[in-house]
Amino acid sequence: MAVPTDEIVQDRAVVAPLSWAFVALVPLTFLLVGLVLRFLAFRAALPEAPVTNFAQALCRWDCHWYVRIAEEGYDPFPVPGRIVAGNWAFFPLYPGLVGLVRQLLPFPTMVTATLVSLACAYAAAVAAWPLLAGNRRAYVLYAAFLLAGPFSVYFTTFMTEVMFTLLTIGVFLALRQSNHLVAGALAALLSATRIVGVFIVFAIVLAMFLDHRRQGGTLAGFVPALLRRPVWLLAIVISPLGAFAYIAFLDGLVGDGLAFQHVQRAWGRELGNPLGYLAQALTTSARSGFFPSIVQQQGFAALAGLGMTGVLAWRRRLPEALFSLVCILVPLSAGMASMPRFVAGLAPVCLMAMTLLAARWWLFALALLVLLVGGYFGAFGWITEYVALV
Repeated sequence: MAVPTDEIVQDRAVVAPLSWAFVALVPLTFLLVGLVLRFLAFRAALPEAPVTNFAQALCRWDCHWYVRIAEEGYDPFPVPGRIVAGNWAFFPLYPGLVGLVRQLLPFPTMVTATLVSLACAYAAAVAAWPLLAGNRRAYVLYAAFLLAGPFSVYFTTFMTEVMFTLLTIGVFLALRQSNHLVAGALAALLSATRIVGVFIVFAIVLAMFLDHRRQGGTLAGFVPALLRRPVWLLAIVISPLGAFAYIAFLDGLVGDGLAFQHVQRAWGRELGNPLGYLAQALTTSARSGFFPSIVQQQGFAALAGLGMTGVLAWRRRLPEALFSLVCILVPLSAGMASMPRFVAGLAPVCLMAMTLLAARWWLFALALLVLLVGGYFGAFGWITEYVALV
């Protein structure tokens, strides 16, 4: 018996609000759960600290540099009263945004930064819903990962990972809809967020080529077809503008447009073979006990990222795989430092990992439990300055 058309329309009208309520409420739930977990970790790590120090206690390592940029801007040269390193290594978009919001809100910088980060992390989780193609279990896991998981401190304090993740999701969402100009505009912002953001232009070009092929185009005809599409060309041209603007700014400020790269010497980073660094890390065991050494943990993070990149390629999500590969290999060529943070901030890699973990109910439940337990211990390790999390 056929269902009347008006009943079908009514059913769809009911389902749509329920679906959007799910999308909106799941990350909101984990935002609150994550706050509780991090507060419990704060209280366990610093039992004598006043409650008002909660946001400040979560400011560790690079966070202090971002606070200075938000409050004072970039260092001149020579740097007065500082170490030989200036703060030029840190790209301006996110600390600039927090600095702007700081002028509007009557809160200390870290409280403002925490609010902005929570808003961006929530937005990133919601924006990821279309990329997960309606996979509710994967969506729950990714929202938990961002807002309450073991690496949620990267996305909810004052680090650039949350903005990098949000903009990356935005670029690939635009590419999925073949909206290349929007992808290019978001890519320009991404290139002003972290140094590797500039490489998303290669993923955009690859997505354009795949669209060209789906429309019956040939490899030889791609460049002529590209030249006949001014919107595509404009998208490519504007993609790295954020990085170029920062280079121009640094050139005017300190006389070195590549100061963000040259200042890496102050941290003892030397360019080398990324696979060589990875092999060395994986074979450097702890001097005692069975627990992996710090560099092994960093190596495992890089290995996991490369593994998920391979899965992306195998599933024919080639632009995402290309961008992820570059975002892992470029920092890896300077050593193992911060690899867990870099991999955790790679949205395509983490979305694919959550999709795989959501494949079975039991695996989903176990992964969710691990994420939430890890949320507490990750925050505790961050507050107590566990080096692998840097």
